[in-house]
Amino acid sequence: MKLFYFGSVCSNEVFNTTVQKSRVKPSASAQNFEYALIKGFSENPDVEVTVVAAESIATFPGGNRLFLRKRTDPLTDRIVSHIVPAINLPLLKQSAHARGTVRQFRKWAKANANTHDKCVLMYGLYPSVAEKMLKACKKYGCKIYAMITDAPSTMFTYTKSKVWWKRLFSGSYREKAMALQDQFDGYVYLTEAMADAVAPGKPYTVMETIADVTIFDGVRAEKAPKPALMYAGALYQKYGLDLIVDSFEKVKTDCELWLFGSGDYEQEIMERAEKDPRIKFFGRVSREEVLQKEKEAALLLNIRNPEDDYTKYSFPSKMVEYLLSGTPLLTTVLPGIPEEYYVYCFSTTGRVPAVIASCIDEVLSRTDLTEAGEKARSFVMAEKNSAMQAKKILLFLEQQISEG
Repeated sequence: MKLFYFGSVCSNEVFNTTVQKSRVKPSASAQNFEYALIKGFSENPDVEVTVVAAESIATFPGGNRLFLRKRTDPLTDRIVSHIVPAINLPLLKQSAHARGTVRQFRKWAKANANTHDKCVLMYGLYPSVAEKMLKACKKYGCKIYAMITDAPSTMFTYTKSKVWWKRLFSGSYREKAMALQDQFDGYVYLTEAMADAVAPGKPYTVMETIADVTIFDGVRAEKAPKPALMYAGALYQKYGLDLIVDSFEKVKTDCELWLFGSGDYEQEIMERAEKDPRIKFFGRVSREEVLQKEKEAALLLNIRNPEDDYTKYSFPSKMVEYLLSGTPLLTTVLPGIPEEYYVYCFSTTGRVPAVIASCIDEVLSRTDLTEAGEKARSFVMAEKNSAMQAKKILLFLEQQISEG
């Protein structure tokens, strides 16, 4: 099968440089997810993948480059990412991404005109690109599928920008994505609930996560002298950061709280860290340092409010990394997490700090934490590795193509 893949994935070297030099940091979760997915495709010899990407970087001057030049980034020994050029300014960037992607697709479609088993897979719903690609695929008689990691209706609802034009853009982006969301031939979702929310009745498969099982290779770490609770990711109140900090303050065990990332709750975290020296705020650091600290920690946290609507439509992107670390995980029971995962982590239905704190104390008092962490790691390596999860997607696409 021949696959035209559109996303935002670039080489990790370029991505890390963008993070270091940009005032507004791009999302690491998308880069990590896509990189693992492409690696999985590369490990399946029956598919030939062409990757075209609109690089993830904030609009200049938030992002460190005004001119996004055309280039080719190596991803695996079989696959490269063709980066679409653009001027990194509002509207100009989106227009250039759409034109450049369609140009690459036409070239690919013409080269594979006589190939029956071919299709397009888009990561996410980038409205300017999706609109043009839907039309181009129809013209060339090529099926197009979308991998939806967040329900469009929940996009940009977790934080409110103080800049009026950014608020306007967020609402417009969400509305355009929702208008396009049901126009694809099929879908790859992260949760079952997304099927009814995005495109009822359309073909789909569910792949809640994907793991690059090599990310901890070479990471050697001893547990910290004082037990540490750790959260790494988007530091938004919507994602339960206030609940994590409030709960920690009621924990009786002598331990620390390590927080990594950036978001609208940063200032509150820094203020509370000044009052409580057990709270350690590291900010946005390299992925290598995050992986190191995940192995040094005693317990990793994924605490959220299950009543928030978005939890039905998303699988916590950091969860698979946590499980792969070998460090035990405590998570809130969430509607977007399948039952099979709870066998390999500790869980709580608590929604108030006192109950969650009590659960943390109970977990930290256990003598089988090392065994629990290794059991989770083995599960992810065997069942959720990149090759297996990518194969699941490819089988779905092949079936859809064969059914005409």
